[in-house]
Amino acid sequence: MYLGTNVGLFTSSDRGDTWTQILPPKPPAKKPAKKGANKATPVAAKKIPKDVSAAPALIPALTEKVKIIEFLPDGKGLLAGTDKGLYRSHDLAMGWEKLGFAPGMDENVFAIHITAERPDTVWAGTARTGVVVSRDGGKTWARTGGALDDVPVSSIVSDPKRPDYIYVGTSQTFYMSRDNGQTWTRRGGNLPLGNFTSILINPNISDEILLSSALDTDGGIFISTDAGNKWKRVDTKDMKLASRRFWSMSFDPQDSNRIYAATHSSGVYRIERKAQNAAVIPDKPQIAGN
Repeated sequence: MYLGTNVGLFTSSDRGDTWTQILPPKPPAKKPAKKGANKATPVAAKKIPKDVSAAPALIPALTEKVKIIEFLPDGKGLLAGTDKGLYRSHDLAMGWEKLGFAPGMDENVFAIHITAERPDTVWAGTARTGVVVSRDGGKTWARTGGALDDVPVSSIVSDPKRPDYIYVGTSQTFYMSRDNGQTWTRRGGNLPLGNFTSILINPNISDEILLSSALDTDGGIFISTDAGNKWKRVDTKDMKLASRRFWSMSFDPQDSNRIYAATHSSGVYRIERKAQNAAVIPDKPQIAGN
């Protein structure tokens, strides 16, 4: 398990019981010089020709704020979004490579998305330049254009069965694309304004989408059964909930009718969905960090 924090990345190998911060390796200790040892005769250093094909310099460890973590499609590495850029590691012991954006693009990354269907396409949501995308594995980047150019982005997903269907939640509203990000449509019917922090697509029914909002005045969870055109609220007003600000959602891997939703300072809720009905149930008092 991996956890992004304000001071870098932590890892746990015992399902969260204990955590270890991933830190740069300590420099080797210098051996004290022996008394009376003769000083070595200085030797001119040989000039080593620069290898232009050498791999990019790696950063030993991330020590800044890590806001989002995403596994690489092969499952053998990570992407990490920080307030100073997007980084990739194929081996945490070897370090991190920074994926530099084009000039003028904000490096404060809030969201990342990559899929096994299109492993060379990387989507990144930024704080001030909307969604940026690389279609060559992070070598070059482009802005998506239009209304998504200048808004803070909170979440990005794509439909695993229809990879051209891209969904983006921002701090203000929700956007959809049906042509792999070439054009965008702003929110569907009955969906209010909100900070849409998490998007779930039913693995069995692609047209069914769940969307969470962490808007401080009135967040909530919404569902669409027609791929985002119309929406209905899940946490109805008659439910007595300690918080309606939802920051993250996840399907139960064993049952797509069970959803876990993390709230703002009020723990985790378990949502049981049966026959188009949903019950939002506070889970056992625990705040998950995974």
